[in-house]
Amino acid sequence: MLCAALLAVVILPCPGCKNGTLDRQLVATVTGDQIYLDEFERELKVRKARLAADFFTFSPEQLAVVESEILEAMITEKIILHRAGQLNLTVSSTELERKIIDIRGDYGTSFFDLLAGQNVSYEDWRENLRREMLIDKVVETDVNASIRVSEDEAEDYFNDHRDFCKNEARVRASQIVLRDMDQAQDASDRLERGEDFAKVAAEVSIGPEAALGGDLGFIGRETMPEPLDAILFSLPEGKISPVTQTAYGYHIVKVTRIQPARTKPFAKCKQDIMAEIRARKEDAAFNAWLDALKLKAEVKREANAYGKKTP
Repeated sequence: MLCAALLAVVILPCPGCKNGTLDRQLVATVTGDQIYLDEFERELKVRKARLAADFFTFSPEQLAVVESEILEAMITEKIILHRAGQLNLTVSSTELERKIIDIRGDYGTSFFDLLAGQNVSYEDWRENLRREMLIDKVVETDVNASIRVSEDEAEDYFNDHRDFCKNEARVRASQIVLRDMDQAQDASDRLERGEDFAKVAAEVSIGPEAALGGDLGFIGRETMPEPLDAILFSLPEGKISPVTQTAYGYHIVKVTRIQPARTKPFAKCKQDIMAEIRARKEDAAFNAWLDALKLKAEVKREANAYGKKTP
């Protein structure tokens, strides 16, 4: 979920350190848990990989902001994970492996390339994912489980926010697109002589939809490049446009159906409204919950612990 994605950081062990603490410079202490300089610098290295070349254009002031954001995210994660311990929550190996299978299935063969691009090992990514899942579990248990949305609330929202359930105007259109004006004019002449639009599109159009007779399906505003967008939403149903040039070639378009803007009735929009209200309540409850945890947490930041040493 969103909150975990924003909070998650990569915290790695200290290679060669006895008991994980030998000669490690402390950056912050959070309710008895330590954040060390090597952990902070590894997270900064990951952030640099994500920002790529942009990172090296940062001024000292911008770099200081990035460093502060990283430390605050690490502190916040420690606070939430401490709450997980209080609630006796954990992520089992089975839960973790199922999640990993789902994620790797989404990315396929590019999965390990993505990790390499962010300079993160599989083992470190796996541990980071486990913490994200634990944070999600804490928030679900401690915050979201108590949130309720009633049908009356949804109906009030519907009455006050009619645009939320509004479907914008759309048109169903077909197109013929060609590389040069002469070819396009030939196609236009064939259409004027009464030839079927779909037949001409299938024979001469270079667009990927040619095999479908040029059918683009339903299109909303600002989907097609100008001036096609304006033409499509001004053509009467069944009419064919003149040849129109864009950066992609020479187009002839036909509007086959016009679907005016309309507002869905409450019954068909209710679930979307309830999801919207729930999301807003969850965000507000999460922020209040986190603020309360931070007030209770004992946080000590070491002065100038990282500013001069980070690359």
